[in-house]
Amino acid sequence: MPTPILEADYCVVDTETTGGKAEENRIIDIAVYHVRDGIVLGQFRTLLNPGCPIPSWITALTGIDDAMVRGAPRFLDVAPDLKRFLEKGVFVAHNVPFDYRFIQCEFDRLNEHWERPALCTLKLARKLYPELPSRSLGNLCEHLMIDITDRHRASGDAEATRYLLKHLLKEVRRRHGITTFKELNLFFKSRRDRHTKPGLSSSSATL
Repeated sequence: MPTPILEADYCVVDTETTGGKAEENRIIDIAVYHVRDGIVLGQFRTLLNPGCPIPSWITALTGIDDAMVRGAPRFLDVAPDLKRFLEKGVFVAHNVPFDYRFIQCEFDRLNEHWERPALCTLKLARKLYPELPSRSLGNLCEHLMIDITDRHRASGDAEATRYLLKHLLKEVRRRHGITTFKELNLFFKSRRDRHTKPGLSSSSATL
């Protein structure tokens, strides 16, 4: 019997990085919450030393500077534990292609293959709330009255995303009767409105 989406295990992820290009930039902050039905079963959180200077505009956005990451582990140091942790559930992020690609590129640099089934809360929010002018994490949390602490830090944004995930999954069940990943995939493939953009095109997006 298929696992109901509300009873499945998820790894809710957020990353902060040195820039916007996964092939060129590096992760400096990562948080992963292993959740089931909104309950945290475990967490993986750490600053990372990117091995390069952090741009001033990133420091202004995140509060993370070179001094903070000087003694932090490199991605190489945490890769085995992170890989095992991410196997605990479906990869979830708000704008999955960004966080997913950054993590994938970090593993690529280590010549390690990494791929996970993924679910994008941004993509789901676009389907459920086409009337909103923006489905950014901040705007959605304000609209749904979800508190965000430590904005633009991985732990704070991942925490907000796990609350958002629980709300969206309940809402898609209430509005559309969707209870399984197969039904959710069909929902994503249904007619898109003008606001909806596709998520990942690779097999990693298949639930």
